[in-house]
Amino acid sequence: MSDTLTTTLRADLQQLLKRQYPGITTSKIQEISKLLSAYPTGLRDRSSAVHLSASAFVPVGNTVLFIRHPYLKTVLLPAGHVEPNELPLQTAIREFHEETGYQVNPQSQQLIDANVIEIPANPLRNEGAHRHIDLRFLFRRKSQAPSDAELPVFQLSEKDAPSEFQSYYQLIPMS
Repeated sequence: MSDTLTTTLRADLQQLLKRQYPGITTSKIQEISKLLSAYPTGLRDRSSAVHLSASAFVPVGNTVLFIRHPYLKTVLLPAGHVEPNELPLQTAIREFHEETGYQVNPQSQQLIDANVIEIPANPLRNEGAHRHIDLRFLFRRKSQAPSDAELPVFQLSEKDAPSEFQSYYQLIPMS
């Protein structure tokens, strides 16, 4: 990872602390900072023990769009690995479109969380167990008919969403 990206990620993490979003704690930011220091290169390399990923939290009215993850068999935010020469924001936009068929307004983005996620081994992809540093962005969806989605898509209210994401609902802009 370049020094510029590392510097940007560290600054983004500090901004999350200042904004006091739900779930952001000093200990979580310190854990992620330690991982950035321990793995300064290779975060975009799937053979690394730690991968950089990005997720999209996209409200539709009072609901949010989720997908069913094909390997983990659970409902999650649309997300994916940050590819070489890609920034996390670009990943969140790309993965949201690929997985749901919808587009987001890139100018509406707001980084709302960062997490470390334990990912089990996936022998079908020849991937060992690893961790993700997942950056989570809030977007507004563009109003257009969706193209074909890669994965099953769900609109869930706060009470029906996985508990991990329920606190994000308080960030939904009131229309």
